[in-house]
Amino acid sequence: MSHWHYQLMKHSAGETYVYYAIHEYYEMEDGGGWTENPVNVTGDSIEDVKKALMLMLHDIDKHGVKDYE
Repeated sequence: MSHWHYQLMKHSAGETYVYYAIHEYYEMEDGGGWTENPVNVTGDSIEDVKKALMLMLHDIDKHGVKDYE
């Protein structure tokens, strides 16, 4: 059984350029994986966007930062 959470990931492009982006991270029995592209913050209402942002902040606090490889 798998589940996912938002994951802040550190991207390194070249030797000096670094940026951070939020991905969906999937934890599975045989390891983890993440979406190739960062997620967008969108919603059908202001409340949907607020909820998505709160969930992202919660998951960043809970799961920290992983390197995007």
